[in-house]
Amino acid sequence: MTAKWKEISAYTGRPVDEDAPTNFAGAGSGVDMNPTGMPKKKKKQALIDARSKAYRQHRAKLEAKRAKRAEQKSAFSTKVKESVGQFNRESLIAEDNVDVLRSIVKDKQAKPLKFSDGSMKVDLTTASTLIQVLDKVNTDNKAKLTKMINGKKGQFSAAANAVFKMVK
Repeated sequence: MTAKWKEISAYTGRPVDEDAPTNFAGAGSGVDMNPTGMPKKKKKQALIDARSKAYRQHRAKLEAKRAKRAEQKSAFSTKVKESVGQFNRESLIAEDNVDVLRSIVKDKQAKPLKFSDGSMKVDLTTASTLIQVLDKVNTDNKAKLTKMINGKKGQFSAAANAVFKMVK
């Protein structure tokens, strides 16, 4: 035979009839968690009469905030349009390939070099060798080598081959 258990309150000694706790505020119960069990009443806002001085002041504040938001939005959009316009001109910017070679050596990472007839990726060994030779040659040869590095792909390859022949 199975035993039946009755739940008894520890305070009163009487059987407990309720399954849910007394402060249960589940869906649709309409009970708030405050001690009274009644929902808190919201304060009613007084309506503002459109003919009053307070309403005119309130409207002026709203219009000022609206104008400020519109100004900020237009300033932001113009800034974005200007920055987007600069992306189209990126190919026209002349970048010194010697600086890019130095950054390759500094970062120890291959990067692309831009030439007038395209671009090519240069590795760390080539960049390091070219920079070492460029720093050690005299000013006349430095100018010629810089011109070859900043020229076309074929000129860069010829300069790299010449430098590797000099080093070995």
